[in-house]
Amino acid sequence: MPIVVVAMVMLDRPTGGMIATLLCGPTALLAGWLLFPYFQELPRKSQSRIVLAPVLGYIGLVVLFTACSLLLGAADRGQAAMLLFLVWIYHALTGTRLEPSRFPYEHLRFRLLRAAPMRVFTMWCALIGLLWLIQYARGQELYKVALFGATVTLGGTGVAATFRLLARARRLRTDLDKHSAELMTALEELRTLPDEDKVKQKFVVQRAWKTLQQTLANRVDTGVSVSGVFVLPDAALLELEKLVLELQRSQGANDQAYHAAMARLRMICRACKGKTDTLA
Repeated sequence: MPIVVVAMVMLDRPTGGMIATLLCGPTALLAGWLLFPYFQELPRKSQSRIVLAPVLGYIGLVVLFTACSLLLGAADRGQAAMLLFLVWIYHALTGTRLEPSRFPYEHLRFRLLRAAPMRVFTMWCALIGLLWLIQYARGQELYKVALFGATVTLGGTGVAATFRLLARARRLRTDLDKHSAELMTALEELRTLPDEDKVKQKFVVQRAWKTLQQTLANRVDTGVSVSGVFVLPDAALLELEKLVLELQRSQGANDQAYHAAMARLRMICRACKGKTDTLA
């Protein structure tokens, strides 16, 4: 269906492009409903790959749409600027909500790696669109100095925001790795300490969990809750919290909860491996 949309636009058939665009949603829902029983029978690894496919498709379509907008800029910079603004607005409002909640730990590394660069990419789309909107002043001598100053200011702002976003994502991975390791150590000690020391250790586990929970509640690419890619979905956070609370209640004696919690915490650490900066 996206190929049909692109073809209609290239053939200068706006009505056909609009109809194909409107049919994309219902077609995807119908296909998903028909293929869901087949999906359920696949191995877990195959299911994980299929769930990841829409995110990769979204990234590809954003890059393709941006490339077409940049090519249009040579002919109509005003329209191209509006399209670039659309990329930024769409990603800020809905694009970051396309992340699937299935396999939250298996896809964590990919989320941590792509969220900030994708946010930077769409931010630069908006900055380029804004620069193109003020290009009308290029030919007027009165505004040349102001235009140059605005270009330098926007460019500097974009560079600073880029470094800030990437540094924030790296700091988040560092904190996730650190706090997950601390909680794993606290849970191990809760199981191995003598009974008279376990009451005190339960408070250590509680503090370690609260610290990790606060870190997991952040968005990867923004500091606001209404827009951004989650570290873990709400259901996965609630499940991990129940496991930790059960271990506190049983003082580490519940083997099933212990192994389940440790497995999830190890996956978090593996997702952050090699992408941390403890000196930040």
